[in-house]
Amino acid sequence: MGFLDGVRVVDATRLLPGGYCSMLLSDMGAEVIKVEQPGLGDYMRATPPTKDGRSPLHASVNRNKLSIGIDLKTAEGKEVMKRLLKTADVFIEGFRPGAMSRLGFSFNSVRRIAPGIVYCSISAYGQEAALSSMPGHDINFQAMAGAMGYTERTGVPLLQLGDMTSGMYSALAIVGALAKGKGKKAVRIDVPIVGSLLSWMVIPAAAYLATGEAPKEGHSLVFGSTPYYNVYQTSDGKYIAVAAIEEQFWRNLVDALGVPHLEHLRFGTPNERERVTEELKRVFATRTRDEWAKELMHNDTCATPVLTVEEALTSGWAKQMGMLADLKGELVVNEAVKSHPAMRSRPFTRAPELGEQTGALMKSLGYRRAEISRLKAEGAIE
Repeated sequence: MGFLDGVRVVDATRLLPGGYCSMLLSDMGAEVIKVEQPGLGDYMRATPPTKDGRSPLHASVNRNKLSIGIDLKTAEGKEVMKRLLKTADVFIEGFRPGAMSRLGFSFNSVRRIAPGIVYCSISAYGQEAALSSMPGHDINFQAMAGAMGYTERTGVPLLQLGDMTSGMYSALAIVGALAKGKGKKAVRIDVPIVGSLLSWMVIPAAAYLATGEAPKEGHSLVFGSTPYYNVYQTSDGKYIAVAAIEEQFWRNLVDALGVPHLEHLRFGTPNERERVTEELKRVFATRTRDEWAKELMHNDTCATPVLTVEEALTSGWAKQMGMLADLKGELVVNEAVKSHPAMRSRPFTRAPELGEQTGALMKSLGYRRAEISRLKAEGAIE
């Protein structure tokens, strides 16, 4: 049995926060039905780069799901949605506050349809904040949460941290609500993306709360002020990451680097720490990244190579952990958590085409073949 076998999730979101949330639920065995706009679908379907007409991002985030195309702006589309919600345990929406109410699917409306529903809203600033009506995407969320403001070299972030953080919090809250009592009482969950990311900023926030100063590079231990927690360039222009915080790791590191005389300066004065950092820069610059990695990684030094995305995905450890899954010839990023028994009892499936399961789902909701054909012809469903 999968962890969430028997749980039906209706996901009416677009893009990454809601998609990542329902992906986590589907990985735990929930049946996830994506409600998509006919003719367009989830915008992630077109997110570049694409391969063979499909987006690897969409393929990874929407594995294990079913798709039904419903036009929620039509009366008949709304009726299809109501029938679908009657069968649901969880409803996830990711529009700006007020949008679902205007469509007729506010929390109060949905709980009248499904009295035990877990209703989760994901939005930039939550449902009631002064900024709740503002549009935005992940770069805006990271900017507002302070995640981009610690360095003078601010640039476009590689990771969509706000989207992923809020998606994970949403899945966690939903699982908690289901554990409290599936179907017993409707639960309203309000997840702010910016607030979710800010709540992850515990270390930089603690630095500010302790000193009254905004953390910058070199501000404190985890911001590069110490030689034992830093990044060093190697002779080939690549980098080694060092986190030899504990005494034994620092001792092992300086021994392996051939500079044991630096051991006693682990907690030196600022000038001494600067001198040690410069010495380590000189040493690391004498060999390539991979040469140092081979020397240091298995000697309890807390030193690792800084890998590219390609190197990480094709690394031995990623292969051993099965971090890429082949779903009928389509490679996707796999889930990382393993359990015994498995979280999901059924095999993983490819992300669906837009409306791929519309016919089967409509039949399960009591619609006859002629009705389905008519609704498709009128554009209420796809």
